[in-house]
Amino acid sequence: MALVSIMAAMSNDAGVRALAAPREWAATATLPPEIIERLLADVDVIARRMTRRIAAELALPAQFRGIGYLRTITSACRDALRTLVRLLRDGRGLRTADLQRLGSMGAQQAEMGVPLEVLLAAYRLAARVVWRELIGESAGLDSLPPATVIAVTGQVLEYLDEISGAVGSAYLETREVLMRRRDLDRDRILQRLVAGDVGPELRRLAAASDLDLQPPYLVLACSIDSEEAERAIERVLRPRGVLMVGDQAGTWIALVPGRNGVSGVLDEAERAAPGSVRWGIGPLATALDDVAEGARRAREALRVGARLDPSARAWDDAAVGIFATLATDPDAMRRYVHHVLGGVLAVPPSRSAPLLETLEALLVTPSLNDAAAFLGLHRHTVVYRTRRLAELGVAIEEPAAPHRLWLALQCRRLLAAAVPAGEDASP
Repeated sequence: MALVSIMAAMSNDAGVRALAAPREWAATATLPPEIIERLLADVDVIARRMTRRIAAELALPAQFRGIGYLRTITSACRDALRTLVRLLRDGRGLRTADLQRLGSMGAQQAEMGVPLEVLLAAYRLAARVVWRELIGESAGLDSLPPATVIAVTGQVLEYLDEISGAVGSAYLETREVLMRRRDLDRDRILQRLVAGDVGPELRRLAAASDLDLQPPYLVLACSIDSEEAERAIERVLRPRGVLMVGDQAGTWIALVPGRNGVSGVLDEAERAAPGSVRWGIGPLATALDDVAEGARRAREALRVGARLDPSARAWDDAAVGIFATLATDPDAMRRYVHHVLGGVLAVPPSRSAPLLETLEALLVTPSLNDAAAFLGLHRHTVVYRTRRLAELGVAIEEPAAPHRLWLALQCRRLLAAAVPAGEDASP
């Protein structure tokens, strides 16, 4: 808590007006010995009073209103107050050991799950109580010289500033550690789920990690091209309840809650990291037992879709899953490609490549003119190539030919994408 925050929190207390006194009043005076002794004798009473104020004036979550938790608060107040009074008596500053001991309260509160705003509000309230007990009443009764009020107030504010800073730092550091640990635990649980483990132990671990596994889930696989993009996508998808876990090298599995909303997820990811992610869309997992199979099919949709149409952003298992099945038998695909396109593939690549390019254009456009425009060629060139294809055994005019030819081209593309660079990709 910053010094300004403490001063603002105490601005309604009577003696703070003395801080506006002329600077030459400042002195190194401390509280009189009799006040020090009274405060040391009343530390327990003041600590309980601080706890009652915190419990009465702050909106503590229900789980932090029990006797056990309030006793923890009283103990922390007692320790901090006793340390402050002794510092004022001895005239020394906080030592490293003092800061570490008192700051550990922040780590304890983080481990207990106390919200940071509640912790800071408690320290602001405690600061007002501390100031009133140490200085406020005596200053209001004019039993302390103004110079003493100013000097001691400065020491109290500095002490509270250091303590609250130590508490805040310990809280944030501990919360960061806890969040990393929680994320690692959740990743392990989700990895087990994606691998097919849905036993009682996994469900117990999920409950212990506050991981609410509630199917149905739409199962997605994605490849993300950088760690920066990964972080950006996680930031936008987590608030939607999407569970993401690292999968095989370079890929993630995402579980999208509900039966709809895939388009929204893809759009938000694209806005967060434009052009950085590609998706394989698996089936709906209506139960946890279905997640592993959904992840497998999503991976296959991503892998096979990227071969069939590298320019696309997403591929659906329902559309490309059949090619995943074909890809499991490359020899059968080679035989099919040779059966349908063997005549064209028998000529040198320099001559077969433009013929295959023209064939694909003819299959995806409604006419010769459209195919010529698609390729950027004169219509006569396309007519010549069509005749040449027919001479090589590829007659596109036959009723069933377009379907066979399109499938053969897709198989050839799958085979080519599966062959490492430098090896022969011919069927």
